[in-house]
Amino acid sequence: MARTKLSERQLDVLRRICHGEKPVTSDDSGLTTTVYALRDQGLVAMTRADGRWSAAPTEAGCRHLARTDASLAPRSNASAPSTAPEAAELITRLQQAGGTLHITTPTPDERARWRRALHTARADHLVPDGHHLRHTGRDKGDLVITLRPGSPPRRSAPPGESVPVPENLPPERLHPAAAAAHIPACPDCQPRARRILHALCHAAEANTYTVSNPETGSAASLVITIGDSSFPLSLHEGSYEVPDPSSAKYAWQRVTARTTRPSHELELSLEHTYAHRGRRTHWGDRKQWSLEDKLPALFREIAHRAHTEYERQQAQQRKEEETRQRWLTAMQQARTALLEDHRLKALRTQVQAWQEATAIRAYCDALEDHHATSGKAEAATAWATWARDYADRIDPVPQNPGTPEPPAITPEDLRPYLRGWSPYEPKRG
Repeated sequence: MARTKLSERQLDVLRRICHGEKPVTSDDSGLTTTVYALRDQGLVAMTRADGRWSAAPTEAGCRHLARTDASLAPRSNASAPSTAPEAAELITRLQQAGGTLHITTPTPDERARWRRALHTARADHLVPDGHHLRHTGRDKGDLVITLRPGSPPRRSAPPGESVPVPENLPPERLHPAAAAAHIPACPDCQPRARRILHALCHAAEANTYTVSNPETGSAASLVITIGDSSFPLSLHEGSYEVPDPSSAKYAWQRVTARTTRPSHELELSLEHTYAHRGRRTHWGDRKQWSLEDKLPALFREIAHRAHTEYERQQAQQRKEEETRQRWLTAMQQARTALLEDHRLKALRTQVQAWQEATAIRAYCDALEDHHATSGKAEAATAWATWARDYADRIDPVPQNPGTPEPPAITPEDLRPYLRGWSPYEPKRG
């Protein structure tokens, strides 16, 4: 099959799929057109499950990428910045900069070169032991690259394509969280509902998640925790309305009242939050499937939310750290400026005192010369003697002054020098 030359964006997406650093799925809606184009050329394959697709490399795609990268290797720095020397330079610059490089609004070519340098640093094991690389701004905005201690965070992977629910399970073998869960369901549905929760608990723990019961007063049946994020799950039975014959007092009376009856259909729901607006929140029994069939989709949604929240937390922490660093810089500059003003004030005071003492001595010399010719030298000498004593007292030069001691600095002393920053904490005001 003849293939057209891939664009830079298509190559980047193909690298991401082949290297497997971050899965490419339908969650990346902005990549859909690119992935379809790669699929049409036989470079990637797309698998579908529960209305979602994920991309995987084909053998042809891996060969094509290897040939492309090999052809780029001998080029100059401008066209192949993913070489080992440049990747090593990236690590060196990160270490010298304290672990963070901030590239302001790079061009698309620059952004691509930085991404290739990142890939080479990882692939060639140039990252120092006990550290990992992270970056934000892959496709737009500022590019921020960080070298962080610890192992790279692993994206939460949902369990396999099935979550086995036992058909029969004695109550004493139920998972403790499933046994204690609050489930609004009729007695006929309770055993099945608890078996479903039992399966959820074991699948979650097998994937290193934490399972617990909610706090008292919560309507949730179960809470699954991934890292710092907790996701309350509610399991309940549906209902439907029917006419209520008992409301009629007479046989001829029209029945208008209605009552609800359990539907024997179970439904699981995740809490709807603004942070995950537009995401699916309900899974339940339908004519075409049962709730048990949808448990893998539920886990995928939980994993997606956990990863999204982790990325948001990391972005917020980076933003707070950047703000804190700017504030610390502003505080240091404010202290330097205040100390400079303190020294200038002392210097001007000394210069003024020295100029006054010099002028007084010159005046005394002139006074004595004048009175020596007028025959009144005695009176002039007494006044000049006192004046010279005063000049000696205020003259700073004989006192050998040095750099003045720094003053005691309070936060409010720094406020005039902070240009809008608070002198107490990293914020404006």
